[in-house]
Amino acid sequence: MKEAIEAILFSSPEPISAEKIAKIIGAEKKAVEEEIERLIEEYSSRKTALEIIKLGRRYLMRVKPEFSRYVEEYIERDLPKGVLRTLAVIALRQPIKLSELAKIRGNKCYEHVKKLKELGFVNVEKKGKNTILTTTKLFADYFGLKSANPEEIRKTLSKYVKRDAKLEDFL
Repeated sequence: MKEAIEAILFSSPEPISAEKIAKIIGAEKKAVEEEIERLIEEYSSRKTALEIIKLGRRYLMRVKPEFSRYVEEYIERDLPKGVLRTLAVIALRQPIKLSELAKIRGNKCYEHVKKLKELGFVNVEKKGKNTILTTTKLFADYFGLKSANPEEIRKTLSKYVKRDAKLEDFL
């Protein structure tokens, strides 16, 4: 079972639930969760460039953030560039009103926000007539950020934004 779970995690391009893994391999969900926890411990106890992380109720095997620069040109992006840019603007300007985001990113941002909410990367909160957007802990975990604190996120992302002239304006 361990090897089957490891193969599924390795092959899955997006976070996958223990429930779905259990269905694929014909095992009990609880047994799969326990085995994934053992795998997480195993990967964290040895020197490897890979890790398994828990994102909400799903799991993801990925290259550790400190090694990602070595594989950037070989990996497919999980999110289209436009969605990533929208996420970057939210992260840099949070808390940000949806209406303000639309002025910055255009009407496509509504679909982007819907996708980002489904993935669990942004919180969408109604305050009166406004919709306020912020990033989540899942966002910070997924992108290998040490903190989910908005100030820390801005500081960390500002280093990377300098590489993208279109985003630099939002600092």
